[in-house]
Amino acid sequence: MSDDQKSIKIDPKSEDISTFSNFTQIQQQKVEIFASLDFSKKTLTGSITTTYKYIDKTSKELILDLKGPKIEKVELIENEKITPLQFRIDLNNEFKDSLGTPLIIKLPDFQNETPELLKIKIDYITDENCTGIQFLEKEQTFTKQHYFMFTQCEAIQCRTLFPIQDTPSSKILVEATLEVEKPYKFLFGGIEIESSYNEKTNKIITKYTQKIPIPSYLIALACGNLEYKKISERCGVYTEIGLGDKAKYEFEDSEKFIETAENYLGRKYDWEIYNLLVLPFSFPYGGMENPNLTFVTPSLLAGDKSLSNVIAHEISHSWTGNLVTNKNWKNFWVNEGFTIFMERKIAEILYGDDMKNLESLVGYEGVLKDIEMLGEDSTYTCLNPDIYGVDPDDGFTTVPYEKGFQLLFYLESLIGKNDFQNIMKNYIDKYKFLSIDYNGFKSVYEDYVKNKVNKGEEILKEIDWEKWINSKGKPFYKFNFESKLGDDAVKLGDKFLNGNCSSEDKNVFVNWHTNVKMYFLKYLIKNIDKVNNDVYDKLRDVLGFKSEHYNMEILNLWFQISLKTKHDDFIEDVKKFLLEIGRLKFVRPVYFSWYELQPKESKEFFEKNKMVYHPFARRILSMKLK
Repeated sequence: MSDDQKSIKIDPKSEDISTFSNFTQIQQQKVEIFASLDFSKKTLTGSITTTYKYIDKTSKELILDLKGPKIEKVELIENEKITPLQFRIDLNNEFKDSLGTPLIIKLPDFQNETPELLKIKIDYITDENCTGIQFLEKEQTFTKQHYFMFTQCEAIQCRTLFPIQDTPSSKILVEATLEVEKPYKFLFGGIEIESSYNEKTNKIITKYTQKIPIPSYLIALACGNLEYKKISERCGVYTEIGLGDKAKYEFEDSEKFIETAENYLGRKYDWEIYNLLVLPFSFPYGGMENPNLTFVTPSLLAGDKSLSNVIAHEISHSWTGNLVTNKNWKNFWVNEGFTIFMERKIAEILYGDDMKNLESLVGYEGVLKDIEMLGEDSTYTCLNPDIYGVDPDDGFTTVPYEKGFQLLFYLESLIGKNDFQNIMKNYIDKYKFLSIDYNGFKSVYEDYVKNKVNKGEEILKEIDWEKWINSKGKPFYKFNFESKLGDDAVKLGDKFLNGNCSSEDKNVFVNWHTNVKMYFLKYLIKNIDKVNNDVYDKLRDVLGFKSEHYNMEILNLWFQISLKTKHDDFIEDVKKFLLEIGRLKFVRPVYFSWYELQPKESKEFFEKNKMVYHPFARRILSMKLK
């Protein structure tokens, strides 16, 4: 094998071990995307034209991340001159299944002086192996009348759309020109510039721009037959036809959440508009913080705004994640830990300490279950996981969210809320538009505490950063999140466990906020060995799980209780539930609980219906159910 045919290697000590790209030598500055969507073929066909800046002018090749799309041609664009470039795809590298098959482009030998910038156009076409895209049949949508398509690029799935430096270390400006047949609306995570209709082709062409540099994982496309409802001057929501009014009501606090975050962080919302898109049921997450176009699961449409904390979370990402970004996926908690902190800070400001503490308690119980599922010695139970050679999503759990939040809450407790707010303001102001690791925040925190907090040097000596970042297993620091609402949930749980419940307890439960109901049910799961047949029957009958309409947060926990106590009276309800929602937070614990009770039946059901789920969800579920 000649030197120019060798497989690309990733240095374990490199800045981002999840990318093949040589972004430290040649760095992308701006991308122009053209994409034509064909629902009949389930493809995106188009081009990506990228402007690169030379960091190292001795570089002889450009290496881009790629996993799936077919490459038609590669061209160098120099004013009016177009020059074909030689390229190859590394099909045999050791991480092809997890990280893809990089595209290697041979750069021209410039006779005179190497230019500062390069502009390269690549024609691509996607296929069914491109796991960052999901095409949905009409039957999988709300109206069941039109097809639907959406992308999910976090963490490293943008490379399944087109070749790109797929690393959060490199931020880019983006323009997109999108084409689809009428009556579909083709959306992009940016500001719409113009839209036109071509009668001859029956196609609508829409142009967008993203004015703020973003990492590749925030590139977002979606297409369906949609309606739009305005919530405020800068907020609105897209849905399938018929869901608009329901979604508008559910998310009407969006403006209030933005204003609260602006006031706390001392920085205006940079992104101009904030739109949401309610996706069909197969979306595997609660939300995805794509700039100008937050994707959300339809399971949030509870009818009472009780699940709006997810919106507060996605809005918070506008500062923590989208503005200040983790530079690699080992530092994922720099995105999510800070955003959970901000989500709960918004809850504290708007609803009080009790609700913030209750959300923290619910989160704590959730991360304990995730750590139990992973195994306490798993690398994914620490804030600095070893992800060399693997897809970062393989270890997707609440650990970076909750352990990250706990570290920040601890740091706040050492100096007080006012000083910590000042630190958060300084942090956002210093690192806006940049990608960093946790040492960026550490330096801001230590500088402020040392110079502006009484006995600051003594406080800093208390902090064992290495232990917080690298400790595996359960959180070593136990907080006392005082919450009367949480205490009420435990008291009712004990009433049921001790056989002292009554019909009046149903009214108490039904009138609780969803977070209180969740904590009550998680308390029962924590004490599942005490839920005997008599307790189970009273829970089912008194709380009306066969008759009442509970949202999916509550149903998924109840189904876990039913299955973990080896009851099969809800199996048909479980099957219906698993076909109505694709959110991994719900389907993974329900499937796994069912598997423990009925391994053969659960595996057969999953195998029969797995194609209704997003490719990411299928992969995670298959680890257990294959």
